[in-house]
Amino acid sequence: MQYIIDKTKLPDVEEIRVLFLQTSWAKDRTIESIRKLLENTEIFVVIRNEETNQLIGFGRAISDGVFRALLDDIVIDTNYRKKGLGKCIVENLLQQLGEVEQVFLNTKPELEPFYHQFGFTKSKAVSMSL
Repeated sequence: MQYIIDKTKLPDVEEIRVLFLQTSWAKDRTIESIRKLLENTEIFVVIRNEETNQLIGFGRAISDGVFRALLDDIVIDTNYRKKGLGKCIVENLLQQLGEVEQVFLNTKPELEPFYHQFGFTKSKAVSMSL
């Protein structure tokens, strides 16, 4: 199976919602909140099935372009997981971030080994949220 990797055209709101519905962390996002997310996204990777053009992967980064960046919303369609597509998304996001001083992400404990392969380490800093 062949895939199309796109860093220039964001997916439609409905397409990304289908992926988000497959997650525990983004399944409750509304159409309007996804629309705002996409309107404010500049750094992203989209993966599509070349035959069907179906959206099968998405990831984005939020960054000032110099000092800090956050990898976020990395998701692969459940039917396409374990095929290296998540790795492809992270590699492409990191490439787009270039020389950003520090890149952060939040993940579930079971995904820590996946991110270790890119050089991420568990931070000793306190993570806080509002």
